Amino acid sequence: MDTIDNIIASWFNSGFGTGDANLKIWGNLVLIFLSLLTSAIFAGILGFEREYHGHAAGLRTHILVALGSAIVMVVSIYGFPAIFTDHRDPARLAAQVITGIGFLGAGTIVQTGTDIKGLTTATTIWIAMAIGLACGSGNFCLGLLATILALISLVSMRKVEKMAAKRNPIVMVVVPSDRPVLKDIILISNRYNIVIRDTSSELVSYQENSALRITMRCTFSSQSTITAFVDEIRFTIRPLELKVSTNG
Repeated sequence: MDTIDNIIASWFNSGFGTGDANLKIWGNLVLIFLSLLTSAIFAGILGFEREYHGHAAGLRTHILVALGSAIVMVVSIYGFPAIFTDHRDPARLAAQVITGIGFLGAGTIVQTGTDIKGLTTATTIWIAMAIGLACGSGNFCLGLLATILALISLVSMRKVEKMAAKRNPIVMVVVPSDRPVLKDIILISNRYNIVIRDTSSELVSYQENSALRITMRCTFSSQSTITAFVDEIRFTIRPLELKVSTNG
C-alpha cells in the first residue's frame, strides 16, 4: 500500500509525473533538496526552542545535526549505485550516525553535585538526528509528526516538570571544612519528615578558606516543611552559604 511519502517520492522520481527521462534527473534532484530542506526546518524548530531558553546546543547545532544526518541517509540511498556493489545496505551508514550523535549529545550533559543539566538538550540533539534520517530517507510525514510531538513535550511538559520539581528541591549548604554537620542535618530532616534522597559533598574555596559544600536532594516535602527545614539549618548550623533550588 502506497503511503503519502511514497506517492511524493514517486512523483518526483518519475519526472514530476511525466515519465520523461530528463525530467527524472531533475525530479530526483528536487527530492534530495526537499529532504535536506525539511530536515533543516524540522530540526530548526526544536533548536529554536532550546536557543530561546538559553541552552548550550541551540538553533545552529540542531540544524547541522539534522542536515548532516539527512546527507548521510541520501548518500546511503543514492551514493552507492549497483555498479559498485551488488549488496547495497542503505541502513549501514545510518546506524553509524546513531552511535556518533550519541557521543555528541553526551558532551552537553554536565553534573554538579546532585544536579544534572543538559539531558533534555542531549535528547533533542538525538531526535534531530532521527528527524534528519527520516527526511533523508523520504519519510517526511514521520519527520513532521516527530517534530510536533517533540515540540509538544518540550513546551507543554515544562510546567508539569516544574510542579514536580517543587516536591524535590535541592538544598546546598557551605560550611567550614572542619565542621561535621551532616549528622545534624539528617536529624533536622527527620524532625520534618523530609527524606534526603541524594547527597554529595566536595571541598571548595570560600573567601580564601577551605570549606565543605554539601548538596542534598530532598523528596516528599511540602513548601512549608522545606522552608522550616531550611530555616532551622540556617539558625542551628549557621552555614557560610545556603541555597534552595528546584531546578533538577
